Amino acid sequence: MISESKILSLSIKDFFTKDILKILILPFVITLVFVYMLFLNIATIGLEQFDEIVIEDNRTSLQMQEENNMIDSIISFIFKSTAVAWIVNFLVYTIGTYAVVYLSLFISLIVIGFLTPFILSKIKKKHYPMIELNGNIGIVSTIFSIVKTFFIMLLLFIVLIPFYFIPFVNILAINLPFYYLFHKLLNFDVGTTILEKNDLKYFKYHNASKLRLRTMFLYFLSLIPFVALFLPVFYIVYLGHGYFATIQGESK
Repeated sequence: MISESKILSLSIKDFFTKDILKILILPFVITLVFVYMLFLNIATIGLEQFDEIVIEDNRTSLQMQEENNMIDSIISFIFKSTAVAWIVNFLVYTIGTYAVVYLSLFISLIVIGFLTPFILSKIKKKHYPMIELNGNIGIVSTIFSIVKTFFIMLLLFIVLIPFYFIPFVNILAINLPFYYLFHKLLNFDVGTTILEKNDLKYFKYHNASKLRLRTMFLYFLSLIPFVALFLPVFYIVYLGHGYFATIQGESK
């Protein structure tokens, strides 16, 4: 059985090979363009909403000036305050950045899903020539599994709402649904390419802990700002090595 450190070492070496770096370009470019456009749109919408609030407040102030001039002046001052404007801008860009990080992560996973068979065939040919790629899942089953995974993720979001307001606990509560989706999509992508349905169920049942630890490691990496733009290919390489190494060890 190949050790986890050996699997990680092989994955890093393979990631920096010419063939894999070529594959990296496509998901990187698509995700980068998407993130750039999304970030600008979120920021623009947020700032436009703030401007509308300021304009509406000014109109209200003019209409109510005779009735309550002092209160109007305070409200007008608050909304026109440079400090308040700076805080609003900061919140808009901070929340926008947070949302973009997660969206870029899952956009990259979707893009890399189309390249998974090619990546795994490269790894198999180089390191595990005796193992066959027996994945044969159909389009209907794929769509059903993905929709089911997204539905469960949304259900987790709803169930965990009370925990979002508890300091420190909310960090785990917010990330748990995202991790669930991340874990399921990656293992579905890699597993269904290498193994047929029944073998994949058996494999997941007997290697559940290893699979979770590997995807946790990758998920923590993906939370580093903009790392998700560069590492989706590495996710497949690393998990692919994990699957292949385990299958090879069990066959001996």
